[in-house]
Amino acid sequence: MLLFSLWVLNVSSQDTIFVVLSPSERGFKIPSDFAGLSFEKSDLNKILFSSHKDTIIRLFQTLGITSVRMGGNSVDKDTFSITASSTRFTRAELDSFYYFIQKVNGQVLMGLNFGGDFNPSLASDEVAYVMSNYASHIRGFEIGNESDLYYSNGFRTSSYNVSDYESQYETYQDTIYKYTPSAIFTGPAAASHYTSFTLPFCRTMQGKFTMLTQHYYVAGANTLPNHQQIVNLLNPAHLTSVLNEVNALVQCADSSGVPFRMAECNSLYNGGQWGVSNAFVSSLWALDYMYGLASKECAGVYFHGGLSGAYTPLAFYKYIYSARPISYGIMAFQVGSKGWIIPANVTNNKINLTLYSVIDSANNIYTTIINKDSLHDALIVLNSGSTLYTTASTISLIADSLADTTNVSLGGQIVSAYGTCQPYNWHPLNVSGNKTKLLVPASSASIIRFSLPPTNIKTQVSTEKDYSIFPNPSKSEINIFINDIEPDMRIYVFNASGNIVYSTAVNEQNTVLNMSPFNSGMYILKVVNKGFVLYTSKLIRE
Repeated sequence: MLLFSLWVLNVSSQDTIFVVLSPSERGFKIPSDFAGLSFEKSDLNKILFSSHKDTIIRLFQTLGITSVRMGGNSVDKDTFSITASSTRFTRAELDSFYYFIQKVNGQVLMGLNFGGDFNPSLASDEVAYVMSNYASHIRGFEIGNESDLYYSNGFRTSSYNVSDYESQYETYQDTIYKYTPSAIFTGPAAASHYTSFTLPFCRTMQGKFTMLTQHYYVAGANTLPNHQQIVNLLNPAHLTSVLNEVNALVQCADSSGVPFRMAECNSLYNGGQWGVSNAFVSSLWALDYMYGLASKECAGVYFHGGLSGAYTPLAFYKYIYSARPISYGIMAFQVGSKGWIIPANVTNNKINLTLYSVIDSANNIYTTIINKDSLHDALIVLNSGSTLYTTASTISLIADSLADTTNVSLGGQIVSAYGTCQPYNWHPLNVSGNKTKLLVPASSASIIRFSLPPTNIKTQVSTEKDYSIFPNPSKSEINIFINDIEPDMRIYVFNASGNIVYSTAVNEQNTVLNMSPFNSGMYILKVVNKGFVLYTSKLIRE
C-alpha cells in the first residue's frame, strides 16, 4: 500500500550519484542516421507519402530521420502489380514514396514479398524498377519478413527452418542479380529466434548480404494491465537481455564484415498497448534502448509503426499527422548522440537509472541521464574529467507522469501541428572544479552539455626555452620536449577550425606525437595546465 501511495502522490526520495567522464577516450562513433522509422509496405497503397505531404516531411526533419524501412507483415501480402488495390501497389505508388524519400534525403530498406507470394521473377521486376530510378536512396532489399515465424503465419510447413530460408533466399538473389547485378541485400529480419535463425544465417551466408538484421519487442501488447506494463517496460532486465543478444549479433556481423541493425523494433508487439506505447514511458524506454544498443556498436534501429496503432512514433489520424510521445525520446537521442561514446564511471547508483556520454566533433560533451525510477529523484554530481570545460547547460525530457499521452516536452518545447519544433531552452549550470550538479526527477531524463569555449583558455607567461618541438614540419612523428613537467599538464592539438583533434596527458619530458593520421596542413599545439596555456606552437603536417 505504501508503494502504491508513493507512486500516485509522486513523493520521491533523493539519491546522490557520482559520475566522472573521460573525454579523451573516444569509443564507438554513433552513426548520424542511427534512429530510423519502419512502416508497413501496405502504406504504399494509402498514398501517405509524397513530395507534397509537407507536415510529415517536416516531422521527419524535426526528428532527424533519414533511415526508413518499408516492411512489416504486409510485405508478404502485398505485391508489385500493373493495377493498384488494397494489396497491390504500382510504379505510381513507388514513385510517390521515393519522391518523398528524396525530399527527406532518406535511405530505404525495402522489403520484398517472399512468404505469401514466392515469386522471384516479380520481385526481380520490382527491384529492377527501384534500382533503375532510385538506386542512390537504397540501403538494401529485405527478402521476406520474420521468416522464422512463417509456419505460425501459414506461409510454410512446420519443418521450415533457416536452411530452407537460405536456399530460397539464394533463389531470389540469383534471379534478381540476373537483371540487376547492382542490387544489395540484407537479412534475415527474424522476429526473435536469433540463436537458431539469425546467427546461423550470418555464418552460412557470409558475403551474400550487406547488413545483418533482427527484430525486437519487449513483450506482447495487452498481456498486462497498463500500470503493470509500464513498470515492465522499464524493467532493466529487458535491456540486459537485448544487449546480450545484440552483442552476439554485432560480433557475428563484424566477422562477416557488415554492420548489424535492428530492422524492426518497438515497445510492445501486436500494434502496441494504448496507455503504454503511446505514453511518456515509451519516450524513456526508447531513449534508453537506443543508447544501450549504440553502446554495443549496433549501427541503428528502425522503430516500427506504420502511422497507426498505439506504438507508432508518427501517427496519421483523421487526415492529421502528429508526433507521439516516443518521438520525444528519439529527439532527445538526436541531441546528444552525434559523436563518439566516451567512458562514464558511475558510482553510488542504487536506482533504476542509466547514463550515457558522447563527445562530438566540436568537443562538446553530452551526458544523457535517464531516471526510470518512479520513486527516487537523482542528484547527479558530474565531473567532466577536464579543467578546460568551464561551461555547462541542460535540457530535460519531462511529462506529468509515465502514463501521460499528451503533455510531453523536450527542452521546454513541443512538436507543433505543423510538424516543427522551436529551439530547445538550454539552462545554464554552475561549474566548479570540473564538476556540475543537476537534480534529475523520478520518471524523467536530462541532457547535460559541457562546452569547451576557446575564449575560456587563459594564457600564462612561460619560458620558451623550456619547450622544444622537432622535427617540424613532419610526415610522421614529432617530439614534444617539456623541461619542467607539472601535475595535470596536458597537450592539445587544434585543427584550423579550432577543434581539438588530439589530446594527451604529459607524463614524461618527451612526448611523441604521431602525425600520420592527420591531414596535411597547419595545426596549433597548446600545452595546458589547470586551464592556463603554458606554451603555443604551430605544427605542420607535410
